[in-house]
Amino acid sequence: MTIQEFVNVGAKTTMKIGGSARYFAEISTKEDVEEAQRFAKKKDVPLIVLGAGCNTVFADGTIDALVVQVKTSELFFMEDQVTASSGIALASLITACADHDLDLSALTGIPGTLGGAIVGNAGQGPQGTWINSFIVSVCAFVDGDWKYFEPEECDFGYRESIFKTLPHAIVWTATLRLPQKPKEKILGNVQELLEKRIASQPHRSTAGSCFKAIDGTPAWKLIDEAGLRGLTVGGIQINEKHANFLINANHGTFTDLLSLIETVRDKVPALDGIEMRLYGEDGEIVNV
Repeated sequence: MTIQEFVNVGAKTTMKIGGSARYFAEISTKEDVEEAQRFAKKKDVPLIVLGAGCNTVFADGTIDALVVQVKTSELFFMEDQVTASSGIALASLITACADHDLDLSALTGIPGTLGGAIVGNAGQGPQGTWINSFIVSVCAFVDGDWKYFEPEECDFGYRESIFKTLPHAIVWTATLRLPQKPKEKILGNVQELLEKRIASQPHRSTAGSCFKAIDGTPAWKLIDEAGLRGLTVGGIQINEKHANFLINANHGTFTDLLSLIETVRDKVPALDGIEMRLYGEDGEIVNV
């Protein structure tokens, strides 16, 4: 593992907002993982795991942390199960599973990696299918030890998991049990779901859904009813197509983003927490 200094991590995220990490490394082996945790502890800085950067936004200055990006994509199939590395893109995993007549199409159109999907329990809306429905076990490195987590140990909830709360945790692999279905039917469903998402959501310059749903009520509906669709602060805008997506419309900054989020929270107090990961210059999550 090679540690680099002052790497522009904002450029590695989909919103293209943010400055440079004090330390940065790509990790591709278990030895890299162990070394990364030792390095972060030695330097007394937070360890931030970056997948595809689809729901992560960094502050505009220097992020005083070790940011590691997982670069693994191994797969192993056995009957109705697949064991996959956390760095594999969800889209690639869905296609590979279809080739083995295994159906993960419910996660079609969700950007990012398997690791990020597990940490955030990605999936459809509040009443839909989430990735925890398929989890058999998760292998993660936590506080110096490798551990296998059973589904009940993962504390999965709506866009939540135990991996959000464990310090320096790095999800490394996961085993999923999937429904068996002919490849042609899976790919047909994938195409149908992709068309729906393309028609209803933006796919560039965004970190995905911002606010969590409330008691089953979609966040976008509450934002829309408050008349905030299209609202712009600096270079950040509430998307016209889907009101729960914030987009970097014109060279927006981290400050613009926080300001717009705070405006929405003020005008729609019923909204719950946010799904995006916002990191301040101290390398810690910014709570808004």
